Amino acid sequence: MQILDLNRPAAQRVIGLDCSTNSIAFAIIDGGRLVKWGEIDLTGRTVYDRALDARRKVDALAAEFDADFACIESAVMVRSIQVAIRMAYVIGNVIASLLAIGVQVYEAKPLEWQAAIGNPILKKIEKDVIIKANPGKTKSWYQNACRVYRKQRTMDFVLKKYGVRLLSDNVGDSVGLADYAYNKLTRR
Repeated sequence: MQILDLNRPAAQRVIGLDCSTNSIAFAIIDGGRLVKWGEIDLTGRTVYDRALDARRKVDALAAEFDADFACIESAVMVRSIQVAIRMAYVIGNVIASLLAIGVQVYEAKPLEWQAAIGNPILKKIEKDVIIKANPGKTKSWYQNACRVYRKQRTMDFVLKKYGVRLLSDNVGDSVGLADYAYNKLTRR
């Protein structure tokens, strides 16, 4: 995470990025308004091919992605170390592209940005409702159902605040990250 220059004018244009090994979801908030959002599919047979594709596509969108700050999610828990390493290849290329055009990169902790947009961890009573509505499922099924519920809650936030109905929860996360960063970085 870069140290923020408090002498720099408050951020006006922030981009939120939700990166995976298969896509880069993005959302741009400019002056408090959601102005652009989408998801860029990465192509290539291997993760190395897709990491290079991520670099090329972000470089090609440099003018569009030019912002005061970019906000990415800090490391998340994954079940596989190999998945985490592969995600790092893609995220590293995206960060390098942004830094090359002078965009400061800011990391947000997953639970912090989610809580800030009104999407905290599910309470026991909420989990119990999911279990009661779907009896006899496995522990991993319930964990995924809770994840899906929270992803939908983020997309509902986007609809309520910005009037945009999203089809991709990845894009929803990128809007949540951008909104969080915009609000945090414009408070001086």
